[in-house]
Amino acid sequence: MEKKHRYLITVITILTLVHMVFCTFYPRIYGYFNTQDLLPSFLTVLLVIRILFFAGVAFCGFLAIKDRSNKVLPFYLILFFFNLIIPAIFR
Repeated sequence: MEKKHRYLITVITILTLVHMVFCTFYPRIYGYFNTQDLLPSFLTVLLVIRILFFAGVAFCGFLAIKDRSNKVLPFYLILFFFNLIIPAIFR
């Protein structure tokens, strides 16, 4: 595994852990922004951040395909699909 891919997988794993913590407290954060009448902007920012995160993971996966790093490609796929499933688990 190249140093570049180790670094990218470490960063994506840390962001996945942050995503898990955020999803755990999502109902409370949602309620707070709803009481402050800031819910539409919160949901918009949340959607943009999630799209950027998924695009980043997908880009790293495509980079692994381009570099022919078949050993690290499953890690990118697992992290991508895990992050897609996390919001559904914590609802």
